[in-house]
Amino acid sequence: MTRIVITALTFGALAVAVVLGVTWFAVSPPGDRWEPAVNSFALLAGITGIFAERWAAQREQRNQAIGSIRLEMARNRETLDGEAFSASSSRGRRVYPRLVQSAVDSALSSGALSPHRDAELIDLLHRWRTAVASVNRRLELTEMLVFTSASEEKAEQFHTALHSASSFFQGVRALLDDAQAALG
Repeated sequence: MTRIVITALTFGALAVAVVLGVTWFAVSPPGDRWEPAVNSFALLAGITGIFAERWAAQREQRNQAIGSIRLEMARNRETLDGEAFSASSSRGRRVYPRLVQSAVDSALSSGALSPHRDAELIDLLHRWRTAVASVNRRLELTEMLVFTSASEEKAEQFHTALHSASSFFQGVRALLDDAQAALG
């Protein structure tokens, strides 16, 4: 509410000042019109500057969010392509690294992405966020199962399932490819 009041007061004062400046320009003697003209241009620059500053701040915030998401996606790519998720890795019990999603969460919650301009990207990031939460939860549950089981068979079964062609992780990798392509 405070932001709306401040915005309304600012633009109201600028509108009154522009009207007074134009009126002053119209009623002033011909030799004295420089001062009201300069005043009117200064007010116009102030109004334009407000919009330009807001646009630049939003663009900077969006660029920072996109840059952070790109770095996070690259880290997740390194994690998925790393030794822990490699088909040739050890098949024994292990704790798997988790995927991160803090930059995506931050970008979605901060409003850095525009619902009009970035609608497809926002949708893709929501799907990615859901996939990351699912991957991390599945890893957690699997680790509990594998470490509480007396047999090594569960670890072998998980390793086989992890690298099958229809694995959930293959879908996550494809979603990561889509997200990285959308981010450029």
